[in-house]
Order: sequence, then structure tokens, then C-alpha cells
Amino acid sequence: MVSPILKTLGAVVVGTPVAVVLGLTARSIRKQEDAQVPVIRSVESPLAVTVFRSWLDRRTHEHLAATSFKKGYVSYGVRVENHSAHDVRGIHVELLDTAGDVVSSVRVGEIDAHASTVVPVKRAWTNAFEAHRAAESVPPVVLTWRSASGRRRVVLAPSLRRDLGVTPSSIRQGRRERPTVDSPVMS
Repeated sequence: MVSPILKTLGAVVVGTPVAVVLGLTARSIRKQEDAQVPVIRSVESPLAVTVFRSWLDRRTHEHLAATSFKKGYVSYGVRVENHSAHDVRGIHVELLDTAGDVVSSVRVGEIDAHASTVVPVKRAWTNAFEAHRAAESVPPVVLTWRSASGRRRVVLAPSLRRDLGVTPSSIRQGRRERPTVDSPVMS
């Protein structure tokens, strides 16, 4: 009875430091596997990343014009697009900082052919985008996915766009437009 307990306790006491010394944690094994994934050129990538920046009203959370003096905040959205004729599976998106370290990562899953999906933006992503906002640049993004020939990886510099949304001026313009007359009215 005592012998199995001592063996288990000895294995834990001796095994844990050995595993830490050898670096056999799950995270280090995953990093080693990711390092073996071939990196392709960005031109050959079936995926594209776009970062949208919106200026929103603090109270109503509606889009504001760039010249507005109202108090607001910046909101970011990240869209991953598939430009290929095949579904892309197992997509993993990582945001890098200027030193090349991973800020945060998100698992997207699958994107159908010629479709796109919006990645939920975390607080770490917003902080990284805000740090690059003055330079009008976007930090690089690493995309990893599974293809028929194995796993692939690409480092992309996403394009930055301003998401205008529905602005008050476009609503007013819609009210001002008169419906087109299809046929002349006979009186």
C-alpha cells in the first residue's frame, strides 16, 4: 500500500524538475512544432488581413466624422479574407509587436472559399494598434493554417482602413433624395 504512494510521490518530486530543466512543457513543444512550419511569401498567401479603425461616440457608440469635436473613442476590427477557391481550415492569427514578440493570438477556425470573417479584437490588440496609430502603420500579423500540402505560415503587413459606417450626412442625403420617376405621369 505504501509502496505505490511513495513511487508516485517520488516520480512527481523527481519528474517535475527534470521536465522543467529539459523544457518539455506543452508550450515549448508547440513552439518547436510552429518553428518547423514553412513560411511562404505574402504574395502566395490565399489569406489577407484588413484592420478597420472607427471613431465612435462615447455615449451613443455611433460612428463620428473625422472632423467631429464630440468626445469619442477608437474602435478596431480585424477581418481575415480568403481569396482562394478552396476552404481554408485551422487558421491561427497572431499579432506581433515591433520587436517580433507575440502580443496575442486568436484561433479563427475555418473560412469558406471567397469569404471573410471578423476576428474578435482583444484589449492587447487595441493597445498594439494604438501604439502604431501615430505612425499610421499596423503591426505585422502571422497567419498559420492547414492546407492539402500541410501546415503553412505567412507574415503579413495588414492594410489599415477607416470604417465609415453610416454617417449622419449619409442619412440626411438619403432623406433629401427624391425617388426617380419611372414613367411620366399623365394628368
